Amino acid sequence: MTWRLLTTPGADPAPGRGRVVAAVHGLADNGTTWHDLAAALGAGYRWYVVDAPWSADSGRSLVDRANPSEGPARWLRQTLAALPEPVDILVGHSFGANAVLDHLATRPEPAVRAAVLLAPLVRPAERAPHPVLIARTRAAIRQVVSDGLRARLGPRAAQVADDVLAAMADKALQRVPDGAAEVVLDRLLATPRPALGQVGTPTLVLAGRGDQRLAGVRASSLAVMPAVDVRIHRHYGHFCHITQATEVAAECAEFLDRVVPAPAPTGPIMEVYV
Repeated sequence: MTWRLLTTPGADPAPGRGRVVAAVHGLADNGTTWHDLAAALGAGYRWYVVDAPWSADSGRSLVDRANPSEGPARWLRQTLAALPEPVDILVGHSFGANAVLDHLATRPEPAVRAAVLLAPLVRPAERAPHPVLIARTRAAIRQVVSDGLRARLGPRAAQVADDVLAAMADKALQRVPDGAAEVVLDRLLATPRPALGQVGTPTLVLAGRGDQRLAGVRASSLAVMPAVDVRIHRHYGHFCHITQATEVAAECAEFLDRVVPAPAPTGPIMEVYV
């Protein structure tokens, strides 16, 4: 395991200062996805960013011979146990949000004070698994990777030819870890489930009405969680933490200030845990 320390202006790298965040990226992404949100959220947070087995780094694999369905939650628990200080807040995006959700739902008393789920992958309770859903899920994985590429390019995406963007997306898809589609399908088809009704951790869920692939309005089904605050916005996309970072940061700050009061103001810092 290795560490990368990323500081921003005014950051205080001293452990034990501010609210401690552990952030989990989505499929075929990596820890850099949190830069904009961490900067927009500002002072008072220490970020440990998990580069998960489902990252875009080469050589990764999601194949877990022991128990594939428990992989994401178990990986997250192992990471949290290895961090040098207790975590106050868990933040997850897309498939990373599902890992956080699984952790909260399968652990009797998760030792975190709050969670933020951004565009979690959810299957509506009334919709049973069937071949069409499975096919759509596989197609959605491809589109999510393409959307992530566009989000990271920002305004530059408009200056790139469609065929070039398609080629870039194909290359990004080649970095999707082995076994990713199977694990995503497994977790998608497992939610929602009765265990969510036992999750007492204060949780903010942010999703976009226009995100019609695996997330979007489906996030409303997470309202079964007793301490959840589900907010679905018309203009949020699947990568709202990048494309609407300022707005997402404002919502996170308002929520976290209520449920996890800051012990003292400090500068922002991001530490990347690989």
